[in-house]
Amino acid sequence: MTTRSVLIIEDEPSISQSFRYALKKSVEYNYRINTVTSAEDAIKMIELSGPFDIILLDYYLPGMNGAEFLKTLRLRDNNSVVVCISASQDYRVVHDIFKLGADDFLAKEELANPLILEKMIITGLEKKQYQREAVQREITTQRLDAITTIIRTVHHELNNPMAIVRLASARMASSTELSSEEMRMFLKEVEQNVTRMSEVLKRLPLLQEEIFNEQLRGLKLYALPEEPAPQSSDNQKKDRP
Repeated sequence: MTTRSVLIIEDEPSISQSFRYALKKSVEYNYRINTVTSAEDAIKMIELSGPFDIILLDYYLPGMNGAEFLKTLRLRDNNSVVVCISASQDYRVVHDIFKLGADDFLAKEELANPLILEKMIITGLEKKQYQREAVQREITTQRLDAITTIIRTVHHELNNPMAIVRLASARMASSTELSSEEMRMFLKEVEQNVTRMSEVLKRLPLLQEEIFNEQLRGLKLYALPEEPAPQSSDNQKKDRP
């Protein structure tokens, strides 16, 4: 059975015990449960132990309330499933907690039925898994787009000089009346464009890392990297044994 970590943030011991009772009866997961009585203690625990799979959050807490905790949590963690619990079913409260990143809302009067909590947790975990897979699919698609872009860039960088080399070679091979000056001109064109292709090929091994662009929300590679700057004569002397 898969183990899931749970943090209960609840200042009423009887409610915390109700959560523990409901989770212990689960047939889906083995829950590793931690309990705190304030949002401040919850933040300290998360900082020490890392994120939890599930957070059961009382909205009305002493000190920092549930909304303030959610705001702080979502700045650093979007993967935890957060079920917010409240004795109040005020529309404004429900609206606020969903807006701030809660995954579900449970009225305390519904705790009598442990299956409701289990269903909310399973649904929340499935939603988070779907979101992670969607992000991974997007990154994979962008990687393929980046590879396609590089292939097209390399094709363009090599195709033009190759065409010039072919034309110059064909002209030299097909004509027996070229002057020495014309021959040197064609040979120079061949040499220059072979060098140009060689420089492109030397830059290919530099494609070792993908560039992360936060504005584009993904991984992108748009062009061949620039050649590394040549070392100065002073630096070359320093590198010599």
